[in-house]
Formats: sequence, C-alpha cells, structure tokens
Amino acid sequence: MAKPAQAENPVEQLRKHERFWLPDGNIVIQLDDIRFRLHRSWLAQHSKRIAALLLPSGGGDGGQFKQITLDFRGMLKATDLETLLMFYENPGDYRHTIEPLTLMSLIRAATTLYFDSDRVWLVKELEALWRSNLEEPAANPESPLYAPKVAALARMCSIDVLLKPAFYEMARLPGFGLDKLEESEKFGCADMLRLIQIRECLSDMWVQVAGREDPAFVCPNLQGAPSNDGEGTSTPFEQDDKKPVLSSITSASVASTCLLATSRREAWARLVHDSGIFTRYRYDPLRGLAALINIEWTNAWCEDCKAKRKSD
Repeated sequence: MAKPAQAENPVEQLRKHERFWLPDGNIVIQLDDIRFRLHRSWLAQHSKRIAALLLPSGGGDGGQFKQITLDFRGMLKATDLETLLMFYENPGDYRHTIEPLTLMSLIRAATTLYFDSDRVWLVKELEALWRSNLEEPAANPESPLYAPKVAALARMCSIDVLLKPAFYEMARLPGFGLDKLEESEKFGCADMLRLIQIRECLSDMWVQVAGREDPAFVCPNLQGAPSNDGEGTSTPFEQDDKKPVLSSITSASVASTCLLATSRREAWARLVHDSGIFTRYRYDPLRGLAALINIEWTNAWCEDCKAKRKSD
C-alpha cells in the first residue's frame, strides 16, 4: 500500500522529473528514483486510490494547499506513470492507435492507481489485439513477440481472458520467451508447469496431424476398385502392397484417383518434412494446419481428395 512520506531522507537523492514537476503542484509521487509533482485535485478526481489516501488530510481549510508526498515505489514503475500522464496531456496522439507496449504500460498504471474508467476501455483495446478464439488470426502480426509481456500483465492486473492466447504464443517461443521479461514479471512455478504442459499438448496434436497421412485414409475414388482377386474392394493394406500397372496410368487416371500408399508416403515426407513445415510448426498446430492447407499437393492425390483436404 502506498504511504505518505513522513520526512525527507537526506541519504536518498530522488531526482525531479524533467517534464512532470509542476511549479504549482501540491502532491509529490515517488517512483523508482524519480519524484513527480502534480495537481492533487486532478489526481483525486481520476484515481480512487489516491483519493482514498487523501481523505484523512482533506478536512481542514488548508488541507487542499498543503503539499504531501506519496511513496509508490515497488508498486508501479516511473515509466508507467509517465506514460499515463503523457496520455492525458496529449490524448489526440492516441486517438487512432496505441502501440502494444504503450497500451500495457497504461493498463499497469490505470490498474495500480485505480483509474477505473480508463482501465475498462484500455483493457478492451488490448483484448482486441489478442482474440481469445485461437482459430482467429491475431489482429497484430507482431503479437507473438509481446506474448510474455501480455501474460505477465494479465496475471498482474487480473485480465484472465488474455491468458489463453498469450500462453499459446509463449509455448511457440524458444524458452517460452522468458528472456523478454523483467525480474518483477517472472512467472511462478504453477504457470511454468502450465506452459510445459501446453507445449507438450500442442506438440502431440501436431504430430498426430502432420507426422504422416492418416493411416485410415482411403481415396473414395478407389473404394469401388476391384481387389487382387477381382471381387469386392481393396483394403488400404492391399492398396499398399499392390504394384501399379504402369501401362494403365494416364494423366486422366492420375487426376481422378490417388496413387498407392507407398507413393503418397513419399510425397508426404517430401512436402511436409523435407520442406521444413513439420519442424517449423512443431508447437503451433493452428498455423501449421493453415500451412498444410496451402501446400501445393502433388498428383499423388486426386483432385477430389485435394479439395477435401483444404475444406477439412
């Protein structure tokens, strides 16, 4: 909890903020090694937290003019308060778009100081960049780079809806992107275990989808084909073992039926594994599925099966 400073500590040399040390200010906020002098009435109007702290000293006639000092060190960074004050000073600069890191800084300050009305729409702005529906693409293509910061912010400011997309993006990053976090933003053991479990789950999903073609796959155009003994339909195993009759394969027949399983396995390995797609999306099955859809599937598969693969 922020506390009024009882007396100046001569040992501590806190510097005045170059921009927000107002000559007619009557309240001093201490953050990190910086002091801000601001207008007490303005802060009390916007910040429920500061308004509550000022209540005991606001009863007398001179209460509004007496300068007091509040120490928020360890609770908020000076850069976050600076960002919030700059936002109020020039709101037009933020009318169309707010950079993600700036938006997160504003949310931290608004949450800590209880700028409740502003916090509501600031959080909505950030949520719009991080859709909780993972099947929808991120509104900001750079979102994965900020995933660790967003997850830390979501934990710090209780924005639970952001945890799922942020953790998904973190699971894709080398080392979960933890090197991008400051010491105060580090995750606890429970969240680290959760990230490991998410990564394992995503990897398992991707291996099942992209490791090889579904072994139960049977080309619908081959289901009515005669088996080796000339009766009924051939099984996938029979298809695998049958030797193609070279003289019977024409461009028309290749387009209308899939090749046998052995040929399809070779084509799958070339298109999915040798191309690097399998490794690239090892922890990102959603984007990996999109990459599989966009592959130029060869004539190892018929046109009907290629169309079905894209639609599925």
